[in-house]
Amino acid sequence: MAQADSTLEPGSTISVLSTVTMVNGTGGTFTVRATNDRGFPSSFPASVSIVTRGGLANGTVTLTAPASTPSGTDITLTIEAESAGAADLNYSILRLSVVSKVTDFTPPQCGVVSVSSNCPADCSASYWQLSATMTDGVNGTGIDRVTLRQGNGTLNTSTAVGTGGENVTWVAYSATCCSKKVELVVVDKAGNVGVCLGSVKDSVGVVVSSTAQASVTNTTAVPVVSTTSSGGPPLTLSLYLRICVMLSLLMWNRVEL
Repeated sequence: MAQADSTLEPGSTISVLSTVTMVNGTGGTFTVRATNDRGFPSSFPASVSIVTRGGLANGTVTLTAPASTPSGTDITLTIEAESAGAADLNYSILRLSVVSKVTDFTPPQCGVVSVSSNCPADCSASYWQLSATMTDGVNGTGIDRVTLRQGNGTLNTSTAVGTGGENVTWVAYSATCCSKKVELVVVDKAGNVGVCLGSVKDSVGVVVSSTAQASVTNTTAVPVVSTTSSGGPPLTLSLYLRICVMLSLLMWNRVEL
């Protein structure tokens, strides 16, 4: 992912304030165009006018990321200003990223349902089983995956809805009595990690420990604007156009509207 000048959430709108400054010349009307490589909905003024030399005109470009946009999507927004008769043209490029807001910072929890074993001296001929439930809570993002960190048995998972409305992942683990320990790693969709430890020697069940892993957070970077002049010798034209773009995040979640 390229480094972004700013970020927005899925379903939110960003507002870009664009300032066109007349360095040389007597002013005039300038055509404004704004495009993005994702085809996201946007709006912008058709033109802006500058009355005198050294004057400036502001225009606001808005861009909306659809609610279904995957987190991590990059957007390239190009803003152009063109003088009458196409005597001069300048543009600025902004790189934006769509990042989902993270609200789940709690690791998944593990609960033991049952542990059964019948392990004689010949461990290779017998098996032990463990049943457990994994949950991320009602307000969690949900269990993303359960993997084996220790143990060479068979792991099966299924999903159900708990009594409180939370999503529950059922875990069934089976191994020979020669593999007496198991360590399960549970990761939710926000990247938080829970660890479940179990042993056939423990008649009570599985010892559970959970640790949180750093999750993705939303950041807003100071805009870095790239400006390029085209359409003839850019520094010798009597009419020089400069675009200064300043980002002002006006993001809102459609749910809150």
